[in-house]
Amino acid sequence: MTRIATYFQNQNTLRTLQNASQGIALSSFQVSTGLRAQRLSDFDADTNRVMSLRDVRDRTDVYLNNLTSATNTVKATEGALQQLTDLLADATSTATLGRNENSASTRFTLAPKAQSLAESFYTLFKTEYNGTYLFSGSNAQTSPTNQVATSTPFPGSPVPTTFYQGDSQRQGIMTGNGTTLEFGLLGNDPAFANLKAGLEALWNGLQTNNVTEIDNAVSALNQAKSGLSSLLGQVGGQLSTLDLVKQRHETQQTFLVEQLDVLEKVDVSEALTRFSQQQATLEASSALITRINSLSLLDFMR
Repeated sequence: MTRIATYFQNQNTLRTLQNASQGIALSSFQVSTGLRAQRLSDFDADTNRVMSLRDVRDRTDVYLNNLTSATNTVKATEGALQQLTDLLADATSTATLGRNENSASTRFTLAPKAQSLAESFYTLFKTEYNGTYLFSGSNAQTSPTNQVATSTPFPGSPVPTTFYQGDSQRQGIMTGNGTTLEFGLLGNDPAFANLKAGLEALWNGLQTNNVTEIDNAVSALNQAKSGLSSLLGQVGGQLSTLDLVKQRHETQQTFLVEQLDVLEKVDVSEALTRFSQQQATLEASSALITRINSLSLLDFMR
């Protein structure tokens, strides 16, 4: 009977020792990381909820990254538009000066200025950001035009957009499950066509002393001014929309992180207390095992 009792006491103590050892390992992990469990399966009844929350959190991270990238692209577009607006103002001043001059030689001296402005238009029109062209639409790897500035007579109204070689679809990003948000501008907008035609006609008119061409240039530049103002308004609206969507996702992300913290994280002070208790149990069990294993028949005969 004594042998049987000693055996079962030994087995019970070993189980206690094993449980305490496993508990110490878990508590040690919790204290060092602040997390409740090492493996997803250790969350027991909360496993499915943790998986679902993590999935939504990860997808929201993707949407937020998309929104940040799109916002930066639209801001770059806004910057290029502003530079085109400044260029337009300079061209208008040059056109006014050329129109008020009666000397062919004086107008001819203004032609290089008009040429420089036309060349600057193409540089800005081909602006790239993060390896993509801003005004090529969704075909952002292709330059919006392969043309260069030339001294060209006004082509007539409406101004053709055949110089544009991008596509007619704006860039888009995923902002939700099955939800896409478009952004950016297309280079076939009449504002760009009028600005291009106006600058090249101004260059041609000043170079050839053609007042009609200068007048045509002024008219096209005025059309371009109205168009660029409208495009800047579109870009401002896109930035506002992107910001609103981003705020909504950030609010959701904060909620998701808070919910996951409740499920995944542990109170470190409580984990420390459990660690101390389990360590004491482990030490006591180890001592008892040593004592049981050292018993002999003489111990029971005393």
